[in-house]
Amino acid sequence: MKIGILGGGQLARMMIEETAKFGFTYRILSDTPNSPAGQICETQVTGKFSDYDALKDFASECDVITLENEFIDSKYVKFIEDLGIRVLPGSDIVALIQDKLLQKQNLKDAGVPVPAFTQVAAKEDVVKFAAGYGYPVILKSRTMGYDGKGNYRIDDESRIEEALKILGQRGKLMCEEYINFKRELAVQGVRGRDGEIKIYPVVESIQKDHICNVVKAKKDFDIVITEKISLIAENILKELNYTGVLAIELFEKENGDVLVNELAPRVHNTGHYTTEGCYVSQFENHIRAVAGIPLGSTEMKSGAAVMINILGERDGKAKLEGVFDLLKEKNAYLHVYGKAETRKGRKMGHITVTGDDLNETLKTAEELHSKIRI
Repeated sequence: MKIGILGGGQLARMMIEETAKFGFTYRILSDTPNSPAGQICETQVTGKFSDYDALKDFASECDVITLENEFIDSKYVKFIEDLGIRVLPGSDIVALIQDKLLQKQNLKDAGVPVPAFTQVAAKEDVVKFAAGYGYPVILKSRTMGYDGKGNYRIDDESRIEEALKILGQRGKLMCEEYINFKRELAVQGVRGRDGEIKIYPVVESIQKDHICNVVKAKKDFDIVITEKISLIAENILKELNYTGVLAIELFEKENGDVLVNELAPRVHNTGHYTTEGCYVSQFENHIRAVAGIPLGSTEMKSGAAVMINILGERDGKAKLEGVFDLLKEKNAYLHVYGKAETRKGRKMGHITVTGDDLNETLKTAEELHSKIRI
């Protein structure tokens, strides 16, 4: 089976790394020559997603296609589908999730708990919303927002016009109530072509400058929260008739309630720990689902796992340093994405450490990570 992936970044790379053992071959479309995935892939078609000739060339030899990010305009996904080639998840789901207002409305209609929200066309919409929910409120771009980009916290009415001016350049807007959360949580759910569903462990995500920095997973995570979030994940997967891995980011409030913040129709940073932490990783299960073969176990292999991103600290050529101690550690694992250029905040790789106790595992991971430079 030849599997196509729209996008050639680290997520595509890890999908290939995890599933080449099945004998699948891969074809990717990337606008970056020698992309992270292209370095280990049989064929890379280099071109823009908006180039219909490149799309047709890329798709022509694929049996099934998936995507590594949700920022590929759904009309290009639909173009491939119209060629008679299956794309999973499909253009309808991509279109829904790309627009955060439609995403939230769909979740609300399905009975999924979400923060209060409203569409924004003018300053008066924000003023009216804040009158009901109080300041601060979060102004969001409805599309193309990630890693904190496309969000603006408004603390009082005097900041509204500035926020509208800055985010208005991105397109349509929405507004959400500000959630003073206890923890940010995440979960990956996976659904096969035949409707089989498996849910990964709930994890805590620690952000740094709006970028996922640390993910903490443990086998004995709060059972009440786990059951609550697992039911939410199953509901969403069924409601969307979804195929593949779906990432769900949530807020846990002080009273134990959980609210869904965002969905991502792909494998996700908060699930990187699954490669060493679970019997079958999110990357393998995503390809299993897309390929139409049975899903694997999502259970953890050890009591705890910690993932820490390796983020760029400067602008320039990438040069990896400080990994010798990590490579000597029995339960520590290094992933480098193959990006030639590093930038401040750019995701260049990650490490995962597994163990029996979460606090000890986190301490080891932080010590090893502190020595790494790239």
